[in-house]
Amino acid sequence: MNCADVRQHWELYYDSEGDSELYLQINEHLAACQGCAKWFFQQAQFEDAVTAKLAAAEPTAELWQRVLYETGVARPASARGWAFFSPFLALAASLLLVVGVWQFAPQRPPEHLSELTAVVHQQLTDESEQIEFSSLSDVEVEEYLKDRVSFPVRCPPRKDAGFEVRGGGVCTIAGDPAAYVVGRVENKDVSIFILPAERLAQFVHERDVLSREAVHHCHEGEYDMVLAKVDRNIVVVIGRGSPDKLERVVRAYGTYPHDPA
Repeated sequence: MNCADVRQHWELYYDSEGDSELYLQINEHLAACQGCAKWFFQQAQFEDAVTAKLAAAEPTAELWQRVLYETGVARPASARGWAFFSPFLALAASLLLVVGVWQFAPQRPPEHLSELTAVVHQQLTDESEQIEFSSLSDVEVEEYLKDRVSFPVRCPPRKDAGFEVRGGGVCTIAGDPAAYVVGRVENKDVSIFILPAERLAQFVHERDVLSREAVHHCHEGEYDMVLAKVDRNIVVVIGRGSPDKLERVVRAYGTYPHDPA
């Protein structure tokens, strides 16, 4: 699909009304086209802003008068004719205000995947968020996750890669499900987050660095982080372990046979 085709199907994509093949084709295009990924992000922001505005309290007559005044439109002398149209005018006023805010307010860039995963990692380590499934078996954790997400999840790293698994579960990252595996590296808490590869379209920064690097190292607050695209997954390893140990964990993800040795 080219850019025009993808943007033509925006409404179906946003409302999740298209068939699975169309959704897959659009995701593949967004993963490769930065311009369309940005356009889709801005369209989603606009749709959300309109929805939020229309769900708010009903606009008053004073609001409509203000819109007329600011736009230089003169109101007819007779108010009787306007009374019939007042519900429609109130809706128009809301839309005008939303469009004005959208055009002149600074656009918020997409959130970084590193920021979002750091927040969840902190919640899991300070136990403000409970681990869904506790187990010391990488095979059990893998089977648990496979039953709870629609995207592929491969076997977590094992002890010979320096990772001691403690459990796993499913969380929400930027509005969609992500799998996580928790454990320890060098006796320090480390989390592994697993997302479907097509979701790189949501995270422009991470998509750009992974187009240049097979494995990307960065810091997020007090944590070290390693990011890589492994087969059909985005894999993020975050914690206080040394960067080389965390990279070893990333590279070990999914490299084991299903049955433990």
